[in-house]
Amino acid sequence: MKTEEYLKEALKRGKLHHSILLEGGDERAVGVFAKYIICRGECSDPSYLNEIIRIKPEGRSIGIAQIRDLIDRVSLKPFAAPWRLVVIEEADSLTAEAANALLKTLEEPPESTYFLLLTSSPSALPSTVLSRCLWLSWNRREGRKARRLGDPSGIKTREDLKNFVHNALLLLRDWMAWREGEEPLHFPVEEVKKLKLPPERLGDFLGAFDKIGSVWDRANLSIARAYLAKILREMGIG
Repeated sequence: MKTEEYLKEALKRGKLHHSILLEGGDERAVGVFAKYIICRGECSDPSYLNEIIRIKPEGRSIGIAQIRDLIDRVSLKPFAAPWRLVVIEEADSLTAEAANALLKTLEEPPESTYFLLLTSSPSALPSTVLSRCLWLSWNRREGRKARRLGDPSGIKTREDLKNFVHNALLLLRDWMAWREGEEPLHFPVEEVKKLKLPPERLGDFLGAFDKIGSVWDRANLSIARAYLAKILREMGIG
């Protein structure tokens, strides 16, 4: 399912997610989301588009002061339209402090406010942010659904570990989107369907992947691989 089709269907069912992470989104994507979120499909009043709030890096990152200011702004009701759209560009540039400050608002946003996080590197975001967002992809390319997760026993170096965890996060992304009716982007659908993952435990698994590097640091490669294998077994794919 294409992103625009998802928006149409989600609005029709009354199940539009308030926090969406969009991989590969561009300016046209922002326009499409504004059309469906703020205008509910048709913008009869151009002033509605004044309810787009944009956050972008100041220098190399998005800092905590920007997020605190944003939280203050969205605590007030929209003026020009019933709904507003907050667009966070280059969301992977959020500092750790800024990401932490944003968490509660992503989890419990004001009823009138929707968040759109744009990034080309979803796995660069903290798991705490990922677990609070629905992942969608804007640009699809043929031949990308060819990944396989593989076996943790093949991990020999830190680069191997980084690649494995990156693929595991992409698999989780595909699973989240597949549950919402979107076609998996990175993995074949039969791989995605193998996951036996209770939705309420998604945050636990994302957090577990975050800990892999520290497990390696505290212990050694064999223990890190065993820990990783345990996570996959609990997900139903080990």
